[in-house]
Amino acid sequence: MKKLNLQQFKENKTINKTVEIFKQLPLKKERQVLAKFSKFNSLNKQVKGAIALTCATTLILSTTYTLNYLDTHENNVFSTDSFSILADGKELVKIRDSEQLDTTLEKLESDLEKKYQHELEIENTFEVKPSKAKDKEIASPEELYKVLEENVNYSILAYAIVVNGNPVGVVNSEYEANTVLEEVKNYFTDGYDQSSIIEVNTEETVEIEKVNASNTEIKTAEELADYIIKGTDEEQKYIVEEGDTYWTIAEYFNMSLDELISANPSSDSEHIQIGDELNLVVPKPFVNVQVTRKITQEEKTPYETEYQYVSYMFNDEKIVEREGKYGVSEIEAIVTEQNGIQIAKEVVSEKVVKEPTTEIVTTGTQDPPARIGTGTFINPLPGATISSRFGSRSGGFHRGLDLAKATGSSIKAADGGTVISAGWDGSYGYSILVNHGGGFTTRYAHCSNLYVSAGDKVYQGEIIAAVGSTGVSTGPHLHFEIMKYGSVVNPASYIY
Repeated sequence: MKKLNLQQFKENKTINKTVEIFKQLPLKKERQVLAKFSKFNSLNKQVKGAIALTCATTLILSTTYTLNYLDTHENNVFSTDSFSILADGKELVKIRDSEQLDTTLEKLESDLEKKYQHELEIENTFEVKPSKAKDKEIASPEELYKVLEENVNYSILAYAIVVNGNPVGVVNSEYEANTVLEEVKNYFTDGYDQSSIIEVNTEETVEIEKVNASNTEIKTAEELADYIIKGTDEEQKYIVEEGDTYWTIAEYFNMSLDELISANPSSDSEHIQIGDELNLVVPKPFVNVQVTRKITQEEKTPYETEYQYVSYMFNDEKIVEREGKYGVSEIEAIVTEQNGIQIAKEVVSEKVVKEPTTEIVTTGTQDPPARIGTGTFINPLPGATISSRFGSRSGGFHRGLDLAKATGSSIKAADGGTVISAGWDGSYGYSILVNHGGGFTTRYAHCSNLYVSAGDKVYQGEIIAAVGSTGVSTGPHLHFEIMKYGSVVNPASYIY
């Protein structure tokens, strides 16, 4: 049996005790540490709760402030990616999705084809560029459609009216083109007895041709018909005022009376009313409409003149002893009128309804005095009443002196001279212009008869015409003018 070393045993026992004590110490210390941490964790939960509450409150307040800020300053923040649509370098609208342009153009093209019942092609090239935009600046689909509709150009199959090889206008359909030509023809045949019309043609060659046209070129049938009739798109109107006559209106606007009448074919130049609207644009139609029709009408037949000679009168003086009277014949004729003006007439038959009455005139055998100016002027219509003086009248200017007397009264030359013109002179009616030398000329207007011709020499007091109411006139009178070097002067200052 092995003997134990007592000393070693004691030492081992001491070591074991020490180990046990050493093992117990950490366990005790660990429990103490956990206890301390438990107290700390309790405190930490309270702090964490406070911090969390503070953070939540701060987040809510920050969110509320941000929303309020965005609402107040929405125009100043957050520009994001977008696309600008441009046409000819000009920005039209902004969108978010670039594909939206193609989709909208396809819809627009389809809608236009349904509207015009034609295939068409959009000609615009729209440019798409990246850009920045706020939501408020982005166009809605409806807004994009409207913008494109207002700016799009497209070509469609249309119909042009061609005059002598030159296109004058385009309409949407062949039916509308034919409608235009009918409206033009109706304009120039309005007022005719339709049963009398034999044929309606145009002087020019007029054709309808199929063309590709832009929508901006296409007119309505009404617009194109009006354009062809007038020869222009220009519009200028005048509203008749108190005291106006065709003559004063034409004079005020530097038009001839015939031009004003031709610009208003449906208006009665002799009877206009306050408030009537007159066109001041003289029509120059692209086509001349010729109407051939058969008419039956009464016409005047001329009378003959028989002269009786006496020695106590000058041979250029005349006294009508018995007025000649026109006869009446009923004729049947084929007439051709171009734009309302007769250019041809063929009499088919004629029947005398009333024979004319021969006029008897007494004239002298003496030679008249010298036909030169004396430098003084006599009253050309003695015994007449002054119906309108020289100067301002009805918003215009009256260029002469109106002397009223019965139709047929003798008009005398105010001084000797040479007849420059004698005949119809627009608003003046039958008129005579005499050159007296020394820069003086005189005019005698609205006559019923003229007894002299251009180039004739007249002497002072010679009967040159008879009072009438031709041209623009409200009654029988003589419109008398004196001009010095081309400018009108007051006749009352010269005649005696």
